Amino acid sequence: MGWKEKHISKVGREVLIKTVAQAIPTYSMSMFKLPKKIYDDINSVLAKYWWGQTQNEKKIHWINWGKLCKPKDKGGMSFRDIHAFNLAMLAKQAWRLIQGGHSLFVRVYKALYFPSCSFMEVELGCNPSFVWRSLLDARELIRAGIAWHMGDGQSIEVNDHRWLNHPPLFRPSANTNLKVADLIDHRSRQWNRALLYTTFLQSTMDDILRIKLGEEHDQDKLLWKETKSGCFSVKTAYWVALHLNQPQNAEHSTTREDYF
Repeated sequence: MGWKEKHISKVGREVLIKTVAQAIPTYSMSMFKLPKKIYDDINSVLAKYWWGQTQNEKKIHWINWGKLCKPKDKGGMSFRDIHAFNLAMLAKQAWRLIQGGHSLFVRVYKALYFPSCSFMEVELGCNPSFVWRSLLDARELIRAGIAWHMGDGQSIEVNDHRWLNHPPLFRPSANTNLKVADLIDHRSRQWNRALLYTTFLQSTMDDILRIKLGEEHDQDKLLWKETKSGCFSVKTAYWVALHLNQPQNAEHSTTREDYF
């Protein structure tokens, strides 16, 4: 470390860490899930740089790196948690596979790995590539951040809580092997109240009856519930990943943007 680097201010170190050091692995993290050792090594190097430590000296780290990754209004420095950011970047690519489309990336991966089902349902399969394994590792994050926008109900299982605001509550003898479409009287385009009554407890039934049914030809869509528009964003995915990895350090607040 040269003389100039030793005398960089804390503000300067913060800028260099956020805009340079943590940005370098971004491209790799968008397609590959980094091993834990690499996360730890990156965090170790950044922590040493933050506290002004050189190879030949040791300095006390007054705050551990996990706390420095918390938002500034929570006592941290808003540095990126590398693991959470890696998952958020992978989730961005996985979201493209969920939404479909005609891009080469989507067509190739769908043809190779899930030609007859959805990305959220597919198994790992035989001889998967490291990229495919990495994308599948982002599904837990996606499951935590998505919700169904109901159309015809053909794609939604009744026991999938993502079409309601909470997990559905069933009667003891209820048949739960149903699609949401089975709960609809398609002649009147109204909920089948008799079937709802025999399937769900009253509180869940009331919630279902408040859902307005769309046109019969409308398709079910998965939306990203962490944004008002329903469109995926890496910023909100990072918050979800941080919450999954460190729930004690990722309290729900209105300052999600501070995490990024």
